[in-house]
Amino acid sequence: MGITTITGPGTAAAVRVAETARLGSLLRAARDGRPAIVELAGDPGTGKTALLTALTREARAQGLAVLHGRCTEAETRVPFHPLVQALTIWQSAATRPAAVTAATAVLVEALTELPPGAEQDAWRSPFLAEARRLLATGPASAPDGTLLVLDDFHWADPGSIRLLETLIRWPLDRGLLVVVAHRPRQAPVPLRAVLQQGGETGAVESIGLGPLTEEQCGALLGLDPDDPALPRLHARGDGNPLYLTALAEAGPRTGDTLDLGTAGALGARLLAETALLAGTARTVVHAAAVLGSVFDIDAVAEVAGTTRDDACRELSGLRRRDLVRATDQPGVLAFRHPLLRGCLYADADPCWRSAAHRRARDRLTRLGLPALDIAPHIERAGSGVHPADGEVLAAAARTCVQAGRAADAAHWLTAALRLRRRTGGDAGAGGTDLWKQVVRALAAQGDAERIMSLRADILAGPDGRSPEARARTAAFLAAVLAGTGHDEGAQALLAAELPAAQAASPGSGLLLRVHQQLAKVLAGQVPARTEVEILTHRTFGADPVTLGGALSLAGLCAVLDADMCAAETSLDAAAHALDELDTGRAAGDAEAGYLLVLSWAEALMGWYGPAHGHAERALTAARDRGDAHLLPPLLDTLGYVHYQSGRLADALGAVQEGTAVSRAMGRGDHAALSDAVSAAAWAQLGRTAPHPAPAGRTVPEPRTPLNALLLAEAALASGDPGAALALLLPEREAWRVAEPVAVFAARNYELLGAAAVQADGAGTACLDAWAERATEAASAVGLIEQSGHALLARGHALMGRGLPAEAAACYEEARVLFGDASPAGARARELARSAGRMAERCEDDGLGELTLREREVAELAGEGLKTKDIAGRLRVSPRTVDVHLTHIYSKLGVNSRAALVRLMALAG
Repeated sequence: MGITTITGPGTAAAVRVAETARLGSLLRAARDGRPAIVELAGDPGTGKTALLTALTREARAQGLAVLHGRCTEAETRVPFHPLVQALTIWQSAATRPAAVTAATAVLVEALTELPPGAEQDAWRSPFLAEARRLLATGPASAPDGTLLVLDDFHWADPGSIRLLETLIRWPLDRGLLVVVAHRPRQAPVPLRAVLQQGGETGAVESIGLGPLTEEQCGALLGLDPDDPALPRLHARGDGNPLYLTALAEAGPRTGDTLDLGTAGALGARLLAETALLAGTARTVVHAAAVLGSVFDIDAVAEVAGTTRDDACRELSGLRRRDLVRATDQPGVLAFRHPLLRGCLYADADPCWRSAAHRRARDRLTRLGLPALDIAPHIERAGSGVHPADGEVLAAAARTCVQAGRAADAAHWLTAALRLRRRTGGDAGAGGTDLWKQVVRALAAQGDAERIMSLRADILAGPDGRSPEARARTAAFLAAVLAGTGHDEGAQALLAAELPAAQAASPGSGLLLRVHQQLAKVLAGQVPARTEVEILTHRTFGADPVTLGGALSLAGLCAVLDADMCAAETSLDAAAHALDELDTGRAAGDAEAGYLLVLSWAEALMGWYGPAHGHAERALTAARDRGDAHLLPPLLDTLGYVHYQSGRLADALGAVQEGTAVSRAMGRGDHAALSDAVSAAAWAQLGRTAPHPAPAGRTVPEPRTPLNALLLAEAALASGDPGAALALLLPEREAWRVAEPVAVFAARNYELLGAAAVQADGAGTACLDAWAERATEAASAVGLIEQSGHALLARGHALMGRGLPAEAAACYEEARVLFGDASPAGARARELARSAGRMAERCEDDGLGELTLREREVAELAGEGLKTKDIAGRLRVSPRTVDVHLTHIYSKLGVNSRAALVRLMALAG
């Protein structure tokens, strides 16, 4: 049985496979009578105890005698303490042979009953030689070998070190395996010298426990190798099993580790190392913990309230204990690990700690250090803060915003706003600019939860003192929350603020009511048209921004309701109101949101010129201010407008940026539309859209009617009509179409017809019905673009009936309506050319009875292609080609492939 059999998963011993295997081989050697001395060296928490526990269990299972002694700091002056402890416990554990018991008793007596002042004489060679002899005739004489474990030997007394040296220089002729575990940084010079000399002569085998690899860390914590939390945990834990386990149990956290406190096994174990610290030493280590994981000697002295010499002396002692370590900078030290600092910080008296933070704040301020260094001390200074501290907290928030640390920025902003309220001063909030910067940074990361947490403090600040300012602040926060997909939070905020705003000012009440509807749009919902129309009537006479917003919302609702007359009236009025504000300045917060609604409604109407202008104006303002919550819908709108206008490169640029922003914010709906536009644009360029792995969070991407249409167009352009049909038809209900959105209905039916014609003529029986529905849908909305799709659908039906000349006329008329630049216009042009050529051929070659697909099959067969090759060229099955050939033979009166080839050659 090997040692690995008793090491369970999730332990340091289980993941240190090489070290475990080596100890197991040495254990087997001891059973065979071969002695060895092993140095097991590692920092605290690296797994020495776990390995020793596994080793002793395995040794007992194999029949070895096991002696285990542990050194402690309190007993460093007790001669031979670890050996006496091991011998006493072993001797009392079970009945031993008389000779072994006698020798062990004599050895214990010799090691414990030294006369006063005789320690130095006892450590001389004769005494040590006698102790060695008694050890050989006593415990080491076990027939199956003996394991002697000396743990925490860095606290060993001088006598124990000398006895170890004796065993190294004169090994026993017995199967004795001695394992000496220690912390090398805390080991005294004599011990290090003895082990080094033993290693140089080969008498001591050294096993060092370094940091775990990332793979070992995953095995220790039970994490998959591709778990995104693994690299972070590995880095924060320095590969130390103890720290890794504590961090994993604590879960994801931001900032330092002070909140881990002293609770649990970790705190008890780390604080045990400081149990004997008292007086100035304890004050100094607590002062260092207040300053941070890294600190300098002068700062420790000032915060501890002691002299530099005293601080230096105590810090030297802490270094010897390996509580703190030197850094590359002279006079600068660091705690062994931030977790140790956190435990010591929590161990300090809270009242003393607050005063220490005030002393640290004063020192760092005097030295002119950055705000981020001073802010933590202000935050923990208790009642000893003053209004000027608010500016430091605000500066810390600005620094975090600039560094892309939105969560930390929100933390310091909250502290600044609350300090303002505590002190009653005007400093510290950083003004409107700061809190908006923080909110925008949070929105860019999709962190609606923190925005919700900030809203009460922001509204209680200076921007919430007057009813008008409070309404504008609430409107902005609601728009941001809705833009991050948190519509419930946005509506709750506006509903809470609305009564006071209405009572204070009609304009403020209208602003919030319009924003209630805007929030629905930003969250991906459709406002109720009745509510919007009532609101629009109330806004006549309001300021141009609010009026323009209400009219834009009314126009959008009318478009989606297929009321094009009302839509045109509202959108024209909205554009007039908002365009008057375009005096060269950037659009304001609310104005940019309303321009977004206006541009999208105009895009649905097919007014791509005005839609482009309004979207660009809003996008410029949103980028200048960093309004991340507006970027995904604006970029989607712009990408769609570019695509419909035939500017494919511009469309791809817009949606590529939109995809990245949407995924970062967790807006799967916007990412899905960006992907659909991208697929359609790439297909028009004759290429497949790239699909890189999405960065950041993975979010669901719902399919909407417009997404389906764009993806169906991409499938058709790529020669995959089956995929287009699958996108537009309900599953398992062939040729039945759920009623599409009114403004896209004609386009939907036309794409169904185009896909059916391409897909071997399948579904041609439905072509006339789809063409009729497309005509009805286009007539209902009265939009030129939809009329073009109705003409295309009619052309598809005519082609299905073998009337290419009539179809060509429909396609050409559609091309005129679309224009040549748009993808639909380009498709109409190609369809007209193809149908025209077919009509000419039908007149000349007598092949007019063949359908479009049958004509394609006949032409390829006439070129000599085999059935398999024709199927590959047309992307159909060989069986389908055979069916078409049967129909062709019947219609043309031929009975063989050779006859068809001759006929097609004559026709050509």
